[in-house]
Amino acid sequence: MTLYSIYPDDQYRIPGFDDAQIRKVFGDDIHQQFNVNYNPIPYSKNWQVLDVNFDDDQSGLEGSLIPDISIHYGRIYLSLAAYGTLKDILSQDGEFLPVRVNGADAYFFNPLMKAEDVDGLDKKRSIKNEWGEIENIAFHADRVSKFTIFKSKFDYYSNAYCQETVKNIVENKGLKGVFFTHDLGNPFGADIKQ
Repeated sequence: MTLYSIYPDDQYRIPGFDDAQIRKVFGDDIHQQFNVNYNPIPYSKNWQVLDVNFDDDQSGLEGSLIPDISIHYGRIYLSLAAYGTLKDILSQDGEFLPVRVNGADAYFFNPLMKAEDVDGLDKKRSIKNEWGEIENIAFHADRVSKFTIFKSKFDYYSNAYCQETVKNIVENKGLKGVFFTHDLGNPFGADIKQ
C-alpha cells in the first residue's frame, strides 16, 4: 500500500479567498480563519458559503487553467464534478464545505483525520533539521490504513496525505489540477503529474 502527498499542479490556478468575507464569517482571530488556519478542526457547524476565486494573482507562480481539484494547505477544493467523483471515498475522513466560484457551486473537503490519532507517524523516520524544517516524513502504513486521507501535526497540518485509491480515482476520472508524489511532504520530489 503506497501513500501519497497531494499538491497543486502549477499549470493551474490556486484557490483564493475574499479576505473581507473571511473576517466577517470567522472574525479577526486567525486561529479560526479557514484560509490561514490549517489545523484539522471542524467548520461545518457554523459554516457559511464562501466565495472562492481562481483569479490570476500576477505572481507568475501559477498557471492559467482552472482546476477540477486543487489543494490549499492540505484542504481540497472540488469542482462539482470532482465532488461527485470523490464524495463517497472521502466522506468518512472529514467534511465537505460548500463554496461558490463565480456563482457556481463547489466544495472544499476539510480532512479531519490525523496520523497522530492512531500513532501513525513514524517518529524514527520523520526528521526535522535544526531550524525545524522537515527533512523527511514517514508513516506507519498499517496504522493509517483506515484513513483514505489525513493530515499530520508533524508538518503543522499543511499537507494532505492519501491512499493510492484516491490517486487512482483522480487520474482515472481525468480530474485536473493536482499531482501526487510518494516522496511524502516534498512538493519538489519525484512527482507524478497528470
